[in-house]
Amino acid sequence: MQQTNAVVELDALLTKSDPDSMDWCEYAYEDGEELLSRLNAEDRAVLFHSAKTKPASWRGCLVSILHPSKADEGEVLIGALSDVDDNVVGEALDRIYFFCGFNCSAKKGVFEDARIRVALFWDRVRLDQSVVERIEQISQKNSYLAAYWNVFSKATGAREPRP
Repeated sequence: MQQTNAVVELDALLTKSDPDSMDWCEYAYEDGEELLSRLNAEDRAVLFHSAKTKPASWRGCLVSILHPSKADEGEVLIGALSDVDDNVVGEALDRIYFFCGFNCSAKKGVFEDARIRVALFWDRVRLDQSVVERIEQISQKNSYLAAYWNVFSKATGAREPRP
C-alpha cells in the first residue's frame, strides 16, 4: 500500500518535532493539524496504529493535535492515557480535560466550560468507568491535575473529590 503525501509529510513533521519546543507550540502544531485533516480513514488508521512504534516526542506531538470531534482521534487520545511515557500521558489527560469542558484560569481556578466541550467525547469519557478510574489515578499524582479531577469528578458523579 502506498502512503499519501500527507501521511509522509505528517510523519516527517512529527519525527522532527518536540511537543515542548517553542516551534511546535507556536506554529508547527497547526501544520500537523492541517496534515492530519487531509488523511483519509485508511491512512489515519495506519498512522494511529504506527504510533506504538514511534518515539515519545512523536507520540506527544500526535496527541497534541488530536481533536475528539472525530471518533478515531478521541479513541487514540483515550488510549494515550496508557502510554509508557509520562509526558505523553500528561498531554493526553490535559487534552481530555479540555475537550470534556474543563478549563483553568488564574481568577477562577479549574471550572466547567461547556463552550469547549465536545459532547459525544464527554459522554464517551464520563460513561466509561475504566477511563474515569484511569483519569483519577493519573490526576492524583499531580496537584495541578488533582484540581481538575476535583471538578471533573463532581461533574461526572464519580467518587467524592479527594482533598
